Amino acid sequence: MAQYYYDNADYEKAKLYYEKIYSSNPSTSLYTEYLNTLLELKEYKEAEKITKKKIKEERFGYFFKVKLGEIYETKGETEEANKYYSELIEKLDAKSNPSEYSMLSNEFVRLLKYDLAIQTLEKCQTIVPNANYSISIANLYGMKGDFEKMIDSYLNQIEKRPTDVNRIKQYLPRSINFQEDTDIADMLRVKLLKKVQKNPENNGYYDLLIWMFQQTGDFESAYIQVKAYDKRTKAKGEKIYKFAKLCASNKQYDLAIESYETVIKNENESNFFSIASKQEILDVLRKKIFSNASYTTSDLMNLKSRYLKTIAGIPNISDRAPLVEGLAYLEGFYIHNIDTAEILYRDLLSYPGVSLKDKALHKISLADVLMLKNEVWDASLLYMQVEKQFKEDVIGSMAKFKNAKLYYYTGDFEWSQNQLDGLKASTSKLISNDAIDLSLLITDNYNMDTTLINMQQFAQADLLIFQNRLPEAIKKLDSITTRAPNHSLADEILYKKYEIAYKKQEFEQSKIYLEKIISVFSEGILADNAIYKLAELEENQLNNPKAAFALYEKLLFDYPGSLFVVEARKRYRKYAETLSPTEKFEKGINTDGVKTDIRF
Repeated sequence: MAQYYYDNADYEKAKLYYEKIYSSNPSTSLYTEYLNTLLELKEYKEAEKITKKKIKEERFGYFFKVKLGEIYETKGETEEANKYYSELIEKLDAKSNPSEYSMLSNEFVRLLKYDLAIQTLEKCQTIVPNANYSISIANLYGMKGDFEKMIDSYLNQIEKRPTDVNRIKQYLPRSINFQEDTDIADMLRVKLLKKVQKNPENNGYYDLLIWMFQQTGDFESAYIQVKAYDKRTKAKGEKIYKFAKLCASNKQYDLAIESYETVIKNENESNFFSIASKQEILDVLRKKIFSNASYTTSDLMNLKSRYLKTIAGIPNISDRAPLVEGLAYLEGFYIHNIDTAEILYRDLLSYPGVSLKDKALHKISLADVLMLKNEVWDASLLYMQVEKQFKEDVIGSMAKFKNAKLYYYTGDFEWSQNQLDGLKASTSKLISNDAIDLSLLITDNYNMDTTLINMQQFAQADLLIFQNRLPEAIKKLDSITTRAPNHSLADEILYKKYEIAYKKQEFEQSKIYLEKIISVFSEGILADNAIYKLAELEENQLNNPKAAFALYEKLLFDYPGSLFVVEARKRYRKYAETLSPTEKFEKGINTDGVKTDIRF
């Protein structure tokens, strides 16, 4: 009954019941509700009475001690409350257990009295031997918003105990958004640089400085510090090697390559990090080339030469497998030495020590190469073997999707659709999305005519694009447009022509195709794809960030349900950060780089 009346704010009746039960059951939960009831009724004398009794009963009852101060504040006796809080801190001395300081500090935090909490812990550090609360004090300064003192406290802790740097890395992002709080991040940078110069023997400062540059995206500055750190600690390339891997994972390909090259150049042939760098740099070089359509034949041949040289230096045949796989992919899909690629993939299947999953992936790649040679049924057999062997695995789903697409290429749309239906719920989001897209293409265009010739020719053109037979693909697509200019495949044909032009690095022509999809087929299923791809094109190939920004904005406003919204939002915000306050105001963007009339 007490609880009922308390919950309904009928404190007069609640008090009658609390009085009856509290004397025999003075638990903390009952105390809190009874105290709140008394305070609501302004019965401060009784509130003080039950609180002081609790303080006598509980030796370390700082919850109740601070509650007494709250009662004074509720009464309006602010000066008396502050005097009482100070007395609580003064009573703690060198004989007090550090846990008492912590308990009192925590109670002050509960009341958002950060200065008192800091004062408590600082006193403990001053008079209690071996007490170390620098990180806790730093956290409190962060909560208070005093970021300079927060940073100083964290750095003081590194001076005392360098190994605590990993804990500090966990806490700092709670107070600093390194992408947005640029002034605070810069303050940390300046203070860290001074500490590094003054205490070069303290590895913790180097470690935190490198980490900070990574958080702000300043990998160039991080690289300078990593090199110095690696040399000073005689790490034999280990620090630079790990940094190179980090750069690669963040798509900082040029810096990753430079870092690997530094390790290779400065360390001897038998050094583990040098050996690993020679191999891993190939993967980064490949990703760099393939991530940008502006590569040249010279880029491809230089990469091939480096693959061959590195493979020749690896005596163990099974250790060569990852590099041979990379070379085979390069030969087959970029240099177009299809027969060489087939030989390399078949060799990989006979390598000793290669896992079953890796062999399955090699088998899928071999099937892809056979597709390039138009040996579709041999390819289908390999896909089915992998699907059967890894039925419950993502690899099996991948093989099944590729086989479904093979039947789509050959015009067996019903069988392809049946396979795709089973893949829509795949645990792999990428495979699931691809299956849904291909299924929609077939559903929207299959049986739209009395004849299947248009859909069949479109699928054949799709296969020709996969096989890099681009002029033939264009002819197939044009024949559909000539025969049926208003066919439901019209937007799909434009999109395929965009893909062909992009492959040929004809970026202005790619732009024309995408713009036509956006203007003519704004209600179609490819409109958001076209907007996003055009934004990428403007940003990366045509060097027109303003146009890209406008397109990302259009995608966010006009197609909020698009799968591209998340990535578009990131790029929109990144560009918004470069605008002046006036430009932001004119565009209706607040200081966080977010359009004021859009919810992110």
